[in-house]
Amino acid sequence: MSNINPKWGSWATPPAPIPDEQIIERYETDVLVIGAGVAGMTCAYRAAETGANVTVLEKTGSFSARGANIGVVNSSLLRKAGHVNDPETVAREWIKRCGNRCDERLVWLYINNSERAMDWLLELVTRPEYDTHPILQGALYKGETYYEILGPHMFFGGPMSRQGKFGGMNDVLFPMHEEMMKLGVTFMYNSPAEQLIKENGRITGAIAKTNDGYISVKARHGVVLSTGCIGGNDEMCDDLAPLANKCPVKLYTPVGANTGDGHRMGLWAGGSFDDGHFPTIMHPQAHRHASFCFLFVDNNGRRFMNEDSYLQGKSVAILREGMQYAWSIFDSAWREKVPQSLPYGGGLYWGNDCELGQSEFNEKLESDRMKLGLESGTTFEADTPGELAEKMSIPVDVFEETFRRYNEMAANGKDLEFGKRKELLIPIDKPPYIARRFGPALLAVAGGLRVDAQMRVLAEDREPIPGLYAIGNTAGGRYGVDYPMLIPGNNHGTALTFGFVLGEALGAATKK
Repeated sequence: MSNINPKWGSWATPPAPIPDEQIIERYETDVLVIGAGVAGMTCAYRAAETGANVTVLEKTGSFSARGANIGVVNSSLLRKAGHVNDPETVAREWIKRCGNRCDERLVWLYINNSERAMDWLLELVTRPEYDTHPILQGALYKGETYYEILGPHMFFGGPMSRQGKFGGMNDVLFPMHEEMMKLGVTFMYNSPAEQLIKENGRITGAIAKTNDGYISVKARHGVVLSTGCIGGNDEMCDDLAPLANKCPVKLYTPVGANTGDGHRMGLWAGGSFDDGHFPTIMHPQAHRHASFCFLFVDNNGRRFMNEDSYLQGKSVAILREGMQYAWSIFDSAWREKVPQSLPYGGGLYWGNDCELGQSEFNEKLESDRMKLGLESGTTFEADTPGELAEKMSIPVDVFEETFRRYNEMAANGKDLEFGKRKELLIPIDKPPYIARRFGPALLAVAGGLRVDAQMRVLAEDREPIPGLYAIGNTAGGRYGVDYPMLIPGNNHGTALTFGFVLGEALGAATKK
């Protein structure tokens, strides 16, 4: 059975082998890591720390990461805060949200090792020479069904931040890079890998293209694919994750880095992909303003979902309706009403990003965003529902009826349309009324090569391809059909954990 679907586009066709005579330089190493993101850098550092000679190939000019949090099940920081998550509860909830289509072995690999990986990272970034400050993220969605649990760690004030650059995850990667330089890790930047080297059924290295020509890097103990997701490759998304191309905004940086290079190389080497469409990671931040929880309407002025939802749920619902954005409707009393809603909901783009123990509502920040929205034309204000609808360019009569019906149900404390909890069925009755545009942005596509619990890439017959591994968003199996926002930042959390575990195993293998 072929591992390549004949319906896929030209991206799936293996290229002609690069002629040996075109190789201008040849290198050898114990472990070759392709891609210098969170997963790849963690794997490379842990392998080097455990005793391996490591080489990293990276297509761009530097290591890179996006976002600001890493979600894990437990850690010393969590325990210090008096919080311990129950592994079995996490596993059951995770598997349920993934529609039972995730690989339970990978879920438990994350659950059983994320604390060890995080504590290893915390020890590194808090060293005096790096002086990065880890905190626990306090903004969590507190719903009854799709709740979020404490586990995301954020990092502030590190080396990159002090240089005036974007910190966040890069304040995590910078210390790793510095320590790897001390350990003699070889970094080859601006050197995109194009093909894997396969000898007698085993992956033994890769060929990369540099500004001067092709080079080959042979790896004695393993080649690790950690090249990010396919979100920047529209053709691959059409075939493997069509929802990704429906997002009006793709936020992955650096632009052009996430083109599925590792996915393709792994496929061409005999690897197989997850079944079905790959999961997408989306936040309703295309316009970067909070959407809250009051009344959501589509571009025809009608409700289309229960507004009591979390990041991924709001994003999926908008795209399901064939829209690029929806409207969040509230009134001039939002400064009082939003804080009232937070004990029942909250989380990012409802409350504010905050440290555990701090307020999830920042009135000044939200007031500034309100002003920005009014100035940019993504937010409108009017004294009547009809006038507001006109500014939104949606049917006035339909919106007026939706508005009236919603307030009627709020007065009666019963949502007869979508079953919103009565605590969040808050009337919109203090003019002027406000409409804010909000829509989904794609952060990443979180599916890829089928792997086992040792992160070995599997062929169509589920047998491992010797010498080939995949981690991060190049690998699949963690999520099944959708991104489970049980622990915010768990995509980075699995990248850290699987990179740590694999690097440790590959480093240990060099000593045998």
